[in-house]
Amino acid sequence: MAEHETTWGDHPRTTVQVRPGERVTLCRCFQSRHFPFCDGSHREVPGRGPVIVIALQEEPSGPVGMV
Repeated sequence: MAEHETTWGDHPRTTVQVRPGERVTLCRCFQSRHFPFCDGSHREVPGRGPVIVIALQEEPSGPVGMV
């Protein structure tokens, strides 16, 4: 499972570590009770949705595109 750590300074910074082949959804609405992970709260915030991150199994041989 993905692990995360938030450090506090002038601006909070959250680092998420994912394993090869793992998929996580990250919150962009800042309403999730499980922040930085999405819990679906964005459904109450117009125009917002999660960021979906998929960790590759291995290094790509060419340019990486959007999924």
